[in-house]
Amino acid sequence: MEHQTLYRKWRPKTFDDVVGQQHVTQTIKNEIKNNVCGHAFLFCGTRGTGKTSTARILSKAVNCENPIDGNPCNKCATCQGIENGSIMDIIEIDAASNSGVDNIRSLREEAAYTAAVTKYKVYIIDEVHALSKDAFNALLKLLEEPPAHVKFVLATTEANKVLGTISSRCQCFDFKRITPEDIYGRLEYICNAEGIMAEDKALRMIAQHADGSLRDALSALEPCIAAGREIDTEFVADFLGRAENHSVLELCDSIGRNDASGVISCIDDVCSRGKNLSPFIETLIRAMRDMLIISVSGQCKSDFDETEYESLKESSSNYSTEKLLFAIKSLSEAVSTARFMTNPRVVFEAALIKLCTKSNDGSYDALLSRIAELEKKIESGNISVSPAKAKPVREEKSAKKIEEPAPEPIPDLPPSEFLSKIKGAWPEIMTDLSQSILLYTTLINVELREENGKLALTFPDDGGRAMQDMVAEGIDLINGAIKSHTGLDVHTVTRLQSDFSTLKAKKREHDPMEDIMNLPITNID
Repeated sequence: MEHQTLYRKWRPKTFDDVVGQQHVTQTIKNEIKNNVCGHAFLFCGTRGTGKTSTARILSKAVNCENPIDGNPCNKCATCQGIENGSIMDIIEIDAASNSGVDNIRSLREEAAYTAAVTKYKVYIIDEVHALSKDAFNALLKLLEEPPAHVKFVLATTEANKVLGTISSRCQCFDFKRITPEDIYGRLEYICNAEGIMAEDKALRMIAQHADGSLRDALSALEPCIAAGREIDTEFVADFLGRAENHSVLELCDSIGRNDASGVISCIDDVCSRGKNLSPFIETLIRAMRDMLIISVSGQCKSDFDETEYESLKESSSNYSTEKLLFAIKSLSEAVSTARFMTNPRVVFEAALIKLCTKSNDGSYDALLSRIAELEKKIESGNISVSPAKAKPVREEKSAKKIEEPAPEPIPDLPPSEFLSKIKGAWPEIMTDLSQSILLYTTLINVELREENGKLALTFPDDGGRAMQDMVAEGIDLINGAIKSHTGLDVHTVTRLQSDFSTLKAKKREHDPMEDIMNLPITNID
């Protein structure tokens, strides 16, 4: 007996067997039952969602001798003849390999003849979007005024490429991606019918891997069955090249704790077991998405089992909403970039380490994430503020000495009394300003200077312009806090580091050229 693959053996025979497309099948059943079936249908949807199977069921249903509630009986001679291919009135055409205008002209000539055995001739044109423009135009008149004994079912995965003049003459049905839960239910039914032992988590992993395509799920299940052993999670993960969910949860926990070494250790473990990093990171993004929904609404409909879901919920307490948004964006960009890399591991490791150490990331999302973490620390009281320390001035190498003694260096001027007083009270001033989180975070790394009796808040050149704009709106708050703790009425201005001339040396150095220029001039006879 000829072996049949699972997706052919378990192809649906009635509309009720079609998984996840009740909005399509119920409508067509009612049309057939009430004898108001249209002459042309356009089925749109991604691969493996049941378009061709539904077309074949429709061809049997409209010709069935004893239909049952709109479904074919699958017992009459017509149904069995269509099923085994002995009736030639059901014509399937692959438009990808028959895309020319001559092929459609031949179809028009054949359509003029009545069906030999059945009531209706049914033309099923798969991947109809592959037809050329001339072929579409040749098909147009036939669809507009077809013979009474002909019905058309057009199927496509790219509905946007079908001409509007064609789709407007058809009943259009969108086949949605099948949910992992529906795919899991079908896999479980087939395993029970085939007498196959399979773990629920293993079947759910296959359902998730199928990405909405039941045919892909059955194609992945078949070699697992052929292995001749119980289908468990570890075996399925090895076969699909995916890491188990516990590895994803460990990575989520490490990122939440900003543990970069733990992240690298987890990636090393996944790679050492020969897993593909791209689907692993995509699963991580899905986990981040679940944590984001949990942080916003408190609960989430997740593909993880109950134990894994509780672990994910616990890890989400270490994340802010902003950090999760930043993580999802960064990892999604890494997945896109990795497709063009010969060594995608480098891209993924860099993206993951960036999530743990965002201090060098100046993006808007990273800034929001850091602000959210600071807000969390302030609310918990787990934060301390220390005054900014002046950067040490690097001593420059003195110039080569000459025999004459160098002049005495000019002594450094003492710092202004009011600037010293402000620096001494700066921690208390910052504590008052922490009520405005945006102002507080902007002033954390500010440098205090004096400029002609004014207090100059000096920012780094990189990103300093934006910081100046933020502080400008809070100058009154800053002056008020300074007066509250020092009693000083100060005028505060904002500056960039480049606004101040850099002192190349704090001490004057002896220049030998000055001695030469100062020698007495004598007349030479």
